[in-house]
Amino acid sequence: MNSKLLVFLLIILSFRFYYFYRNQPQLMDGQMLSFEAAILSQPQAVNSQQIIVANYQNQSFGGLRIRIATGRFPEFSYGDFVRISGSISSKNGRVLMYFPKIEAINNSSNILQSSLKNINILRQKLIILFSKTLPSPSSSLLLGIIFGIKEQMPKDFSDNLRTSGVFHVIAASGMNVTLIGGFISTFFAFFVKRQIAIGLSILGILFYAVLAGLEPSIIRASIMGILVFSAQIMGRQTLAINGLTLAGFGMLFIDPMLLSDVGFQLSFAATLGLILIPKIRAIGRIWVIGNDINTTIAAQVATLPILLANFGTYSIYSILVNGLVLWTVPILMMIGGIGAVLGLILEPFGQLLIYLSFPLLLYFETIVNFFGEIGGIMALKNFPWQFTVGYYCLLISVLLIFKRGK
Repeated sequence: MNSKLLVFLLIILSFRFYYFYRNQPQLMDGQMLSFEAAILSQPQAVNSQQIIVANYQNQSFGGLRIRIATGRFPEFSYGDFVRISGSISSKNGRVLMYFPKIEAINNSSNILQSSLKNINILRQKLIILFSKTLPSPSSSLLLGIIFGIKEQMPKDFSDNLRTSGVFHVIAASGMNVTLIGGFISTFFAFFVKRQIAIGLSILGILFYAVLAGLEPSIIRASIMGILVFSAQIMGRQTLAINGLTLAGFGMLFIDPMLLSDVGFQLSFAATLGLILIPKIRAIGRIWVIGNDINTTIAAQVATLPILLANFGTYSIYSILVNGLVLWTVPILMMIGGIGAVLGLILEPFGQLLIYLSFPLLLYFETIVNFFGEIGGIMALKNFPWQFTVGYYCLLISVLLIFKRGK
């Protein structure tokens, strides 16, 4: 990207951040708050509670992300519109609400509410389809890999995914968007003009992003995918770094609060690492898992300080486990994705296709459970921010030296 354009974007973003935080609503600890919001990510069930994330918008051009803890019943779902009333608690820069009054809002004339409700119905149909076809945790693993749907995941298997360092595979991200967009454009290219096929792939990416849940990683990946496919329609080639820069700029301009979102930080840094960090040729020659290990090393080198600063833990087996299982992900996505579409039309045929993924899922689960049970978590406390700054300065210096030498 042209350096002048980059500086111009940074200046615009600086003004956006200034006005956003200047107009930020000043909320006091214990202050009563009442607002309406749409639930744009599936609530998490933790013991006897539901954890909901909602956006509070003020009249000025800004807002706050509020984390809400409430009872398990009534259950709320992705796409629900709710009215929330209660007192807030502000801790370490985070705004929290404990057991506020939450009322569901039903407005059939609201197009957005109706659309999200229909999307949630489709999500539930997919969950039922996969649960009827595969045993647990295979069904939840495949749902996570394809759609990022994690609500059916057993806790012990979810813990093993974290311990072995492959929890990221059940979060919809750039790989999902690339495969979805590429498959749609390739399929429809046989029937319509290439530009129309690419346009349909863009619509498919938008639908997939809403279906998977509007998490920062999938939004960032979708914006990048749409930019790339749009460039193909116009007959221009777009570099990945340009797409990532524009995606990050667009997301932060719309919602500056994403800068403090760990999911956004990890997805952006990991993608940047995949683009900029060179592959190790000796590893790349290893059959089947070579590219996966290279991918894992690049992503983890780019995100290590973020992981340690926010979670204080790191899986020492992560690179090995990723190399052993990541090669199955594109295959599982292709088989499961086509099976899901077919299953919504002709359920028996869709179930048959989905069941073909069972051997690979068993292999995936065996690797994850083995390394998850033997542990391998490295824990750190009080991670210094100075290390993060120094780490990235050193990493940038090494990359610049490598580039000059090459």
